[in-house]
Amino acid sequence: MNNSGLNFVEYTQASEELFGKFLTKIFTLLFSINFLFLEGAVISGLANELTFSTVKFLSPYVLIFLTTLLIYYNSVDGLKIIARLSELVFYLTIFIFLIPIYFINKGDVTNILPLVNNYSSLITAVPTTFFAYSGVELSIVIIPLITNKMGAKGAGIAACIFTTVLYTFITFVTILYMGWRLTSQLQYPFLYLVATTEIAVISNFEPLFIFIWGNKIFQTAACMHFGATYFFSEATKIPYKKSCFISSLIVALVALLMVPEYKRSSLTDKVMPYLVLYIFIWLIAAYILSLYKKVKRNEK
Repeated sequence: MNNSGLNFVEYTQASEELFGKFLTKIFTLLFSINFLFLEGAVISGLANELTFSTVKFLSPYVLIFLTTLLIYYNSVDGLKIIARLSELVFYLTIFIFLIPIYFINKGDVTNILPLVNNYSSLITAVPTTFFAYSGVELSIVIIPLITNKMGAKGAGIAACIFTTVLYTFITFVTILYMGWRLTSQLQYPFLYLVATTEIAVISNFEPLFIFIWGNKIFQTAACMHFGATYFFSEATKIPYKKSCFISSLIVALVALLMVPEYKRSSLTDKVMPYLVLYIFIWLIAAYILSLYKKVKRNEK
Protein backbone atom coordinates (compact mmCIF):
# COMPACT_ATOMS: atom_id res chain seq x y z
CA MET A 1 0.00 0.00 0.00
CA ASN A 2 1.60 3.23 -1.12
CA ASN A 3 0.43 6.82 -1.27
CA SER A 4 3.30 8.81 -2.71
CA GLY A 5 1.41 12.08 -2.57
CA LEU A 6 1.12 11.88 1.20
CA ASN A 7 4.33 9.90 1.79
CA PHE A 8 2.50 7.19 3.74
CA VAL A 9 4.18 3.90 2.85
CA GLU A 10 3.35 0.49 4.31
CA TYR A 11 5.88 -0.44 6.99
CA THR A 12 7.39 -3.55 5.40
CA GLN A 13 7.90 -1.83 2.07
CA ALA A 14 9.55 1.20 3.67
CA SER A 15 11.76 -0.90 5.94
CA GLU A 16 12.95 -3.16 3.11
CA GLU A 17 13.86 -0.12 1.02
CA LEU A 18 15.92 1.28 3.91
CA PHE A 19 17.42 -1.79 5.59
CA GLY A 20 16.97 -4.68 3.19
CA LYS A 21 14.91 -7.85 3.66
CA PHE A 22 17.16 -9.57 6.21
CA LEU A 23 17.37 -6.68 8.69
CA THR A 24 13.70 -5.89 8.13
CA LYS A 25 12.74 -9.39 9.27
CA ILE A 26 14.83 -8.98 12.43
CA PHE A 27 13.48 -5.49 13.15
CA THR A 28 9.92 -6.66 12.54
CA LEU A 29 10.31 -9.50 15.02
CA LEU A 30 11.77 -7.08 17.58
CA PHE A 31 8.82 -4.74 17.08
CA SER A 32 6.48 -7.67 17.68
CA ILE A 33 8.30 -8.52 20.91
CA ASN A 34 8.08 -4.86 21.93
CA PHE A 35 4.30 -4.75 21.55
CA LEU A 36 3.79 -8.18 23.09
CA PHE A 37 5.65 -7.05 26.19
CA LEU A 38 3.87 -3.69 26.37
CA GLU A 39 0.48 -5.32 25.96
CA GLY A 40 1.27 -7.90 28.61
CA ALA A 41 2.34 -5.12 30.98
CA VAL A 42 -0.86 -3.17 30.31
CA ILE A 43 -3.14 -6.19 30.80
CA SER A 44 -1.41 -7.29 34.00
CA GLY A 45 -1.51 -3.70 35.27
CA LEU A 46 -5.25 -3.59 34.65
CA ALA A 47 -5.77 -6.93 36.42
CA ASN A 48 -3.62 -5.89 39.38
CA GLU A 49 -5.46 -2.59 39.63
CA LEU A 50 -8.94 -4.11 39.52
CA THR A 51 -8.16 -6.77 42.12
CA PHE A 52 -6.69 -4.03 44.30
CA SER A 53 -9.75 -1.77 44.05
CA THR A 54 -13.16 -2.88 42.77
CA VAL A 55 -13.15 -6.65 42.10
CA LYS A 56 -11.14 -8.06 44.98
CA PHE A 57 -13.18 -11.27 44.85
CA LEU A 58 -11.69 -12.21 41.45
CA SER A 59 -8.26 -13.64 40.82
CA PRO A 60 -5.97 -11.50 38.61
CA TYR A 61 -5.37 -14.61 36.51
CA VAL A 62 -9.07 -14.83 35.70
CA LEU A 63 -9.11 -11.14 34.74
CA ILE A 64 -6.08 -11.63 32.51
CA PHE A 65 -7.78 -14.54 30.73
CA LEU A 66 -11.03 -12.62 30.19
CA THR A 67 -9.26 -9.45 29.07
CA THR A 68 -7.03 -11.32 26.62
CA LEU A 69 -10.07 -13.12 25.19
CA LEU A 70 -11.92 -9.83 24.65
CA ILE A 71 -8.86 -8.22 23.08
CA TYR A 72 -8.51 -11.16 20.70
CA TYR A 73 -12.15 -10.73 19.64
CA ASN A 74 -11.63 -7.00 19.03
CA SER A 75 -8.38 -7.48 17.10
CA VAL A 76 -8.99 -10.58 14.98
CA ASP A 77 -10.62 -8.56 12.18
CA GLY A 78 -7.90 -5.93 12.07
CA LEU A 79 -8.63 -2.26 12.63
CA LYS A 80 -12.39 -2.40 12.01
CA ILE A 81 -13.60 -2.93 15.59
CA ILE A 82 -10.55 -1.27 17.14
CA ALA A 83 -11.27 1.96 15.25
CA ARG A 84 -14.84 2.09 16.55
CA LEU A 85 -13.67 1.27 20.07
CA SER A 86 -11.02 4.00 19.93
CA GLU A 87 -13.55 6.60 18.82
CA LEU A 88 -15.89 5.72 21.68
CA VAL A 89 -13.16 5.65 24.31
CA PHE A 90 -11.79 9.01 23.16
CA TYR A 91 -14.87 10.79 24.50
CA LEU A 92 -14.50 8.96 27.81
CA THR A 93 -10.87 10.09 27.95
CA ILE A 94 -12.01 13.71 27.79
CA PHE A 95 -13.99 13.07 30.98
CA ILE A 96 -10.81 11.79 32.67
CA PHE A 97 -9.20 15.14 31.81
CA LEU A 98 -11.92 16.92 33.80
CA ILE A 99 -11.33 14.93 37.00
CA PRO A 100 -8.03 16.62 38.05
CA ILE A 101 -9.62 20.05 37.66
CA TYR A 102 -11.74 19.25 40.73
CA PHE A 103 -8.59 19.00 42.86
CA ILE A 104 -6.71 22.11 41.70
CA ASN A 105 -8.15 24.42 44.35
CA LYS A 106 -7.84 21.72 47.01
CA GLY A 107 -4.08 21.27 46.67
CA ASP A 108 -1.22 22.97 48.49
CA VAL A 109 1.28 24.84 46.34
CA THR A 110 4.08 24.03 48.79
CA ASN A 111 3.78 20.38 47.73
CA ILE A 112 5.31 21.20 44.34
CA LEU A 113 8.07 23.50 45.61
CA PRO A 114 10.82 23.80 44.70
CA LEU A 115 9.95 23.20 41.06
CA VAL A 116 13.55 22.35 40.22
CA ASN A 117 15.98 21.40 42.97
CA ASN A 118 18.52 19.28 41.13
CA TYR A 119 18.85 19.37 37.34
CA SER A 120 20.85 16.14 37.24
CA SER A 121 18.03 14.28 39.03
CA LEU A 122 15.54 15.82 36.62
CA ILE A 123 17.49 14.55 33.61
CA THR A 124 17.95 11.13 35.20
CA ALA A 125 14.20 10.81 35.75
CA VAL A 126 13.31 11.52 32.11
CA PRO A 127 13.82 7.94 30.79
CA THR A 128 11.48 6.51 33.43
CA THR A 129 8.59 8.50 31.93
CA PHE A 130 8.99 6.91 28.49
CA PHE A 131 6.79 3.96 29.46
CA ALA A 132 3.81 6.32 29.72
CA TYR A 133 4.33 7.39 26.10
CA SER A 134 5.38 4.01 24.70
CA GLY A 135 3.14 2.61 22.01
CA VAL A 136 3.03 5.73 19.84
CA GLU A 137 5.36 3.92 17.41
CA LEU A 138 2.26 1.96 16.39
CA SER A 139 1.46 4.91 14.11
CA ILE A 140 4.03 3.67 11.57
CA VAL A 141 1.73 0.68 11.03
CA ILE A 142 -1.75 2.16 11.44
CA ILE A 143 -1.46 5.34 9.36
CA PRO A 144 -0.73 3.61 6.01
CA LEU A 145 -3.69 1.26 6.58
CA ILE A 146 -6.41 3.83 7.23
CA THR A 147 -8.78 4.84 4.44
CA ASN A 148 -8.71 8.63 4.79
CA LYS A 149 -5.15 9.86 5.31
CA MET A 150 -5.75 13.56 4.67
CA GLY A 151 -5.79 14.60 8.33
CA ALA A 152 -3.53 11.87 9.67
CA LYS A 153 -0.52 14.09 10.39
CA GLY A 154 -2.52 16.77 12.18
CA ALA A 155 -4.52 14.19 14.13
CA GLY A 156 -1.32 12.42 15.16
CA ILE A 157 0.27 15.62 16.43
CA ALA A 158 -2.92 16.59 18.26
CA ALA A 159 -3.14 13.13 19.86
CA CYS A 160 0.47 13.30 21.08
CA ILE A 161 -0.06 16.78 22.53
CA PHE A 162 -3.31 15.74 24.22
CA THR A 163 -1.74 12.62 25.74
CA THR A 164 1.30 14.53 26.99
CA VAL A 165 -0.79 17.33 28.48
CA LEU A 166 -3.20 14.86 30.12
CA TYR A 167 -0.43 12.76 31.66
CA THR A 168 1.50 15.82 32.87
CA PHE A 169 -1.61 17.51 34.22
CA ILE A 170 -2.73 14.44 36.20
CA THR A 171 0.77 13.97 37.63
CA PHE A 172 1.00 17.66 38.56
CA VAL A 173 -2.40 17.74 40.28
CA THR A 174 -1.71 14.49 42.15
CA ILE A 175 1.55 15.88 43.55
CA LEU A 176 -0.11 19.23 44.24
CA TYR A 177 -2.78 17.51 46.34
CA MET A 178 -0.75 14.81 48.12
CA GLY A 179 2.89 15.86 47.84
CA TRP A 180 5.67 13.98 46.12
CA ARG A 181 6.60 11.85 49.14
CA LEU A 182 3.18 10.22 49.48
CA THR A 183 2.71 10.05 45.71
CA SER A 184 5.99 8.18 45.22
CA GLN A 185 5.08 5.63 47.90
CA LEU A 186 1.65 4.70 46.54
CA GLN A 187 1.12 2.04 43.89
CA TYR A 188 -1.81 3.91 42.35
CA PRO A 189 -1.60 7.54 43.49
CA PHE A 190 -4.26 8.93 41.16
CA LEU A 191 -6.69 6.16 42.12
CA TYR A 192 -6.04 7.01 45.78
CA LEU A 193 -6.81 10.63 44.95
CA VAL A 194 -10.06 9.71 43.19
CA ALA A 195 -11.09 7.44 46.08
CA THR A 196 -11.07 10.46 48.39
CA THR A 197 -13.48 12.36 46.14
CA GLU A 198 -16.93 13.07 47.54
CA ILE A 199 -19.53 14.28 45.05
CA ALA A 200 -23.06 14.97 46.22
CA VAL A 201 -24.76 13.37 43.21
CA ILE A 202 -22.55 10.25 43.18
CA SER A 203 -22.27 8.15 46.33
CA ASN A 204 -19.04 6.42 45.26
CA PHE A 205 -16.99 8.03 42.52
CA GLU A 206 -14.23 5.39 42.42
CA PRO A 207 -16.15 2.66 40.49
CA LEU A 208 -17.20 5.20 37.85
CA PHE A 209 -13.61 6.29 37.38
CA ILE A 210 -12.41 2.67 37.22
CA PHE A 211 -15.00 1.97 34.51
CA ILE A 212 -13.84 4.91 32.38
CA TRP A 213 -10.16 4.31 33.02
CA GLY A 214 -10.52 0.55 32.46
CA ASN A 215 -12.08 1.11 29.04
CA LYS A 216 -9.16 3.34 28.09
CA ILE A 217 -6.65 0.71 29.19
CA PHE A 218 -8.56 -1.97 27.29
CA GLN A 219 -8.52 0.14 24.12
CA THR A 220 -4.78 0.74 24.53
CA ALA A 221 -4.12 -2.98 24.92
CA ALA A 222 -6.27 -3.75 21.85
CA CYS A 223 -4.26 -1.31 19.73
CA MET A 224 -1.02 -2.83 20.98
CA HIS A 225 -2.33 -6.30 20.17
CA PHE A 226 -3.00 -5.23 16.60
CA GLY A 227 0.59 -3.97 16.38
CA ALA A 228 1.98 -7.16 17.93
CA THR A 229 -0.08 -9.34 15.59
CA TYR A 230 0.78 -7.29 12.51
CA PHE A 231 4.52 -7.44 13.14
CA PHE A 232 4.36 -11.11 14.15
CA SER A 233 2.49 -11.93 10.95
CA GLU A 234 4.95 -9.95 8.82
CA ALA A 235 7.97 -11.58 10.49
CA THR A 236 6.71 -15.17 10.37
CA LYS A 237 4.49 -14.96 7.26
CA ILE A 238 1.70 -16.60 9.24
CA PRO A 239 -1.76 -15.27 8.25
CA TYR A 240 -3.02 -12.41 10.38
CA LYS A 241 -5.89 -14.25 12.08
CA LYS A 242 -3.69 -17.18 13.09
CA SER A 243 -1.03 -14.75 14.26
CA CYS A 244 -3.67 -12.97 16.33
CA PHE A 245 -4.45 -16.19 18.18
CA ILE A 246 -0.79 -17.11 18.71
CA SER A 247 0.10 -13.63 19.93
CA SER A 248 -2.87 -13.75 22.33
CA LEU A 249 -1.41 -16.86 23.96
CA ILE A 250 2.01 -15.21 24.24
CA VAL A 251 0.53 -12.03 25.71
CA ALA A 252 -1.47 -13.98 28.29
CA LEU A 253 1.69 -15.79 29.37
CA VAL A 254 3.64 -12.52 29.64
CA ALA A 255 0.83 -10.92 31.66
CA LEU A 256 0.69 -13.90 34.03
CA LEU A 257 4.39 -13.46 34.75
CA MET A 258 3.68 -9.88 35.92
CA VAL A 259 1.34 -10.75 38.79
CA PRO A 260 1.35 -9.28 41.41
CA GLU A 261 2.15 -5.61 40.81
CA TYR A 262 5.63 -5.59 42.32
CA LYS A 263 6.71 -8.22 39.75
CA ARG A 264 5.29 -6.09 36.98
CA SER A 265 7.08 -2.97 38.21
CA SER A 266 10.36 -4.83 38.59
CA LEU A 267 10.17 -6.45 35.15
CA THR A 268 9.13 -3.31 33.29
CA ASP A 269 11.89 -1.30 34.98
CA LYS A 270 14.44 -3.82 33.71
CA VAL A 271 13.09 -4.38 30.19
CA MET A 272 11.67 -0.99 29.16
CA PRO A 273 15.03 0.84 28.82
CA TYR A 274 16.14 -1.71 26.22
CA LEU A 275 12.87 -1.49 24.29
CA VAL A 276 12.95 2.31 24.30
CA LEU A 277 16.60 2.28 23.21
CA TYR A 278 15.81 -0.08 20.33
CA ILE A 279 12.92 2.05 19.08
CA PHE A 280 15.00 5.21 19.39
CA ILE A 281 17.91 3.69 17.44
CA TRP A 282 15.56 2.34 14.76
CA LEU A 283 13.85 5.71 14.29
CA ILE A 284 17.14 7.61 14.09
CA ALA A 285 18.62 5.07 11.66
CA ALA A 286 15.48 5.09 9.50
CA TYR A 287 15.46 8.89 9.44
CA ILE A 288 19.14 9.17 8.49
CA LEU A 289 18.88 6.48 5.79
CA SER A 290 15.74 8.04 4.33
CA LEU A 291 17.50 11.42 4.07
CA TYR A 292 20.54 9.77 2.50
CA LYS A 293 18.47 7.94 -0.11
CA LYS A 294 16.50 11.10 -0.83
CA VAL A 295 19.73 13.02 -1.50
CA LYS A 296 20.96 10.21 -3.76
CA ARG A 297 17.73 10.28 -5.77
CA ASN A 298 17.92 14.06 -6.14
CA GLU A 299 21.51 13.80 -7.39
CA LYS A 300 20.39 11.41 -10.13
